[in-house]
Amino acid sequence: MTDWVTAAISAAIPSVLCGVFMAWFNRKQRCRNDASERRAKAQRDESLLHLELMMATAKLAYATAVALKRGRANGEVEEGVEAYEAARKKYLDFLNRQATEYLS
Repeated sequence: MTDWVTAAISAAIPSVLCGVFMAWFNRKQRCRNDASERRAKAQRDESLLHLELMMATAKLAYATAVALKRGRANGEVEEGVEAYEAARKKYLDFLNRQATEYLS
């Protein structure tokens, strides 16, 4: 009887250890994947905000060039300034969110 119990326990130990190791490994892999997805999303968001900021800067530069050409500033310059300020605010909000996530 004791030989049978010893054999059963000896046969079960490797399976249990392998199961525990695989559960640990899967958890670590899931954490790595989640972190990678968060980084990729942050990079996409930053790229879009950077593009929006560049477009606002281009709009402001174009409005300035038109104002210089015409010899007077008109609504285009104000629109360019508003677009730039809105894009800059979004970008700074994004940077603050990233800093908050990094520090917590």
